[in-house]
Amino acid sequence: MTQTTAHTGTTTAGPGGGHRHGDGTGDTAGRTASRHEAHDHAAPVTRARTVGRFLAHLAEMVVVMVLGMLLLGPAWDWAGAALGVEAALARPDVGAVVMLLDMVAAMTVWMRLRRHSWRAIREMNAAMAVPFAVLLALFWAGAATAGDVMLWGHVLMVPAMAAAMLLRPAEYTQHVHGFDLAWLRRRWPVLLGLALLAGTIAGGVGALPPWLILAVALVYPVVGLVRRSIRGRQMVLLQAAGLAVFAGVAVLATVLAGQDTGAYVVAAGLVGHAVWDAFHHRAGAVVWRWYAETCVVFDLLLAAAVVAVALAA
Repeated sequence: MTQTTAHTGTTTAGPGGGHRHGDGTGDTAGRTASRHEAHDHAAPVTRARTVGRFLAHLAEMVVVMVLGMLLLGPAWDWAGAALGVEAALARPDVGAVVMLLDMVAAMTVWMRLRRHSWRAIREMNAAMAVPFAVLLALFWAGAATAGDVMLWGHVLMVPAMAAAMLLRPAEYTQHVHGFDLAWLRRRWPVLLGLALLAGTIAGGVGALPPWLILAVALVYPVVGLVRRSIRGRQMVLLQAAGLAVFAGVAVLATVLAGQDTGAYVVAAGLVGHAVWDAFHHRAGAVVWRWYAETCVVFDLLLAAAVVAVALAA
């Protein structure tokens, strides 16, 4: 038996001329070969197993869709009573839209939690909405009843969801998605926005002061000065322009206070501020990202509440 020592390791000639490397290379190669052999002998993914995964994923999404309706429905009932718009929510077409929003919201959260791509989420949401959109158009045209909308909207939604899944079958039959709990924990600003919205609704949306638009707009320059996060001439001009625009909206809403038009101006100002929030959130500029995310949720939903109250008046 012959041994040769080198700087890179020790090579030992064994029986049959084989070599073992003292630096562990031989062991690693052996383990790699073993893994390849195990992979070669693994059971293949059969068509039945693929179909089973697809159907299980579809069933999972149907359950989430139903849970969305059950869990979010009471929130709509409370908001409708607090805003005085129960009659509007009781309309069959409005009820169908509300139910669709509940299902879409639940599906979006669940799919993102399960690490699906945003493109797949958008496709699934569109697939869920298409049957209701068609049936509502028929309902408004007098060609379908309220019962048809509710019944066939839910029935047709399932094959529509399956069709969306077939656009990218590998995502629903091969990938092991797991749960992105870190993403869920980072969504606490959304809960904060919903809590602030609930408090505002409980206090009465009809009593919102028109200068609220100016108040929320002032947060950006104030926070920017405190944090010294408004840097550069372009950002200074952008903040000044934004403040001027929202001040003008607040003045217009004050002039039209007490009229339906004034409520719509307030709602438009809130939507515009939500866009402003989204821009700063995406850019990570001026304010904290959590604040911008909270404001997007609060502004958009409060604008919808203001419009609902104005329409029901």
